Amino acid sequence: METKILGLMAFAVAVSGCSQLSAGGSQPSEPQQLSGKGLEVTEFRVTDKTVSPGQTVSIFLTLKNFHREEINVGDIYLRNLGSLESSAGPDGPCTPDEIGQAKKGVAPVMECEWRVTAPDEDEIGGFSQGPRESIVANIPYDSVIKNYRPLKVKFMPLSQVNRTSKKTISFSNGEVDVNMETETPVPLGQEKLVDFTVSKAGSGRIEGKYSFDYTPSTVFSEECPTQDEPILEDSLDFSCPISLEGQEEVTRNLFFTIRYKYIKAPSTTITIVKDS
Repeated sequence: METKILGLMAFAVAVSGCSQLSAGGSQPSEPQQLSGKGLEVTEFRVTDKTVSPGQTVSIFLTLKNFHREEINVGDIYLRNLGSLESSAGPDGPCTPDEIGQAKKGVAPVMECEWRVTAPDEDEIGGFSQGPRESIVANIPYDSVIKNYRPLKVKFMPLSQVNRTSKKTISFSNGEVDVNMETETPVPLGQEKLVDFTVSKAGSGRIEGKYSFDYTPSTVFSEECPTQDEPILEDSLDFSCPISLEGQEEVTRNLFFTIRYKYIKAPSTTITIVKDS
């Protein structure tokens, strides 16, 4: 297809086209992705849901990135084409590579286009209406979630700790929900646990394991897990020790980052109908 340069970058491949551009999109004033959004499928449509034998139509996919990081997107394939054919194979990919990071007021957009053709009339047989194909786009990408607002924890001498209270933060990007909870203040020289709950959100699926990073390394123990795999209902619970040496009261900002592979699979339909 014809290559277009739109905004940041454009892509073109043999059977499909992909382009990336900067598009206006509301963002909160704080530096984090919008709640309930990550890499969002804003459009997956076909130019004509009812086609005649031999007719060629286009299928369009539009993605918008609300992450504060660049997202590495793998080859996007069409599945379940059935009797439909693309110009260079049944499921030629859109190969987008990376979609840029979101900034305040800007959410980068990526677009893909496939051209598919219905079979000839003699392949449909004697029926006035051929099969109704439910077409799926398989969208794999390496994603990330982190808390941009810190979990603030006080550390103070044991003699000054009169009582403790629970400190909790929760954050989500529409793909993964995270909850962190601990007690504060923490006596200097002693350990307390941070409890984590990680669960899948949205209609996509997690593929493989989560990878974890903790900041600052001077607070989190080396015993904290660096990766794990969700088992029950795509949910995961674990704890991680924190501690700090010293003599004076101090507050530390705790950050937690998860990297993972996420797959979305939006669908649309095409019905083949003979001319009357």
